[in-house]
Amino acid sequence: MKNQIKVALPLLLGALWGVGCGGPMDEEGMAGETPAANPIPEQYLEPEGSVDGDGTVGALRACCFFRCSDNVLRGPYPNIEYGNCTNYGKYRCASKGMAFKNSSWRDC
Repeated sequence: MKNQIKVALPLLLGALWGVGCGGPMDEEGMAGETPAANPIPEQYLEPEGSVDGDGTVGALRACCFFRCSDNVLRGPYPNIEYGNCTNYGKYRCASKGMAFKNSSWRDC
C-alpha cells in the first residue's frame, strides 16, 4: 500500500500542477489582447477636487502616516484601512525596537 501511495502521489501532484497552470499560451491568444491605457476602472479613480479647499483630505486620497520614538514621519501607507493606522504604527515601531508616538491620516 505504501508503494502505491509513493508512486501515485507524485503523479497526481504533477497532473494537478500541469492542469492548474493552464499550459503555455499560444501566439494567437496574445495577439488579440492590447494593454489598456488606464487599467484602473473609473469608479476607483479619485474625483476632481478630492482635497477640499479648506485643506481637509478627501476619503479617496487619505494615507496612513505614523511616528516612532525616533520622531521620523513614516508613510504614506495607502493600503491601510481606516481605523487600523494606529495599530499598524504600533506594530511597525515595535518591530523596529522603538516606541509608538502618534499616527495620522494625510493626503497621499
